[in-house]
Amino acid sequence: MDRSLVIDHHRRTLKAVIDELRGLSFDADAFKTVDYYNRALSRDVLDLWRGDMPRDEFVDDMLRLIEGQFRKAWGEGMRENELDPQKDMTPEWEDILQNAMANELDFVEPYADAIIEADGDEDKYRALQGRVALWTNRYNDIVNLAVITTKPEGRFKWEFGATEQHCATCAALDGIVATGTDWAERNLHPQGAPNPKLECGGWRCDCSLSPTDDPLTEGGIPNV
Repeated sequence: MDRSLVIDHHRRTLKAVIDELRGLSFDADAFKTVDYYNRALSRDVLDLWRGDMPRDEFVDDMLRLIEGQFRKAWGEGMRENELDPQKDMTPEWEDILQNAMANELDFVEPYADAIIEADGDEDKYRALQGRVALWTNRYNDIVNLAVITTKPEGRFKWEFGATEQHCATCAALDGIVATGTDWAERNLHPQGAPNPKLECGGWRCDCSLSPTDDPLTEGGIPNV
């Protein structure tokens, strides 16, 4: 079948999605919510798949989104510890944030190539759009990372998120209170997919490590 006819067909079948995404307006300073990250990336995936956005522009936009969202998430984590991201950021913490960004950026170009290779395949497109939530869930991961990093002596409780089903690892950790240092030394944290420490892999994890005044869990963090 002629490629133009294929694209026209997919444009009709995806009209509802296209209309929703095309109707959105974004500005360069709108790094305000995870929802914004999700909508902006969803639109870019659509545009690249349709051929309406050059690959380099898609990659540049993802780099901008990742940097903006990761830095905002880190600041949110610091503020949970009553720290000012502008005044209290240390070189050591900046290095940790930069490393997290660099690790994420390694996956951008392969993602762009996968979208291009989908080339009019609606099933592949939908699968690639489904991965948007995995990218944007990293925001919560960076918040958690900042929380335990910037207050190592503080106490933090593992708490379930909004997901209806929880893996065995998260269920075992729910309610456990340990110091930031203890959580970091065990390398246990929510999200962070691919997360080999969690049965769920962190992919759909919505748990959090919340500051608490509760006493430390007797016996420490269980083996999971």
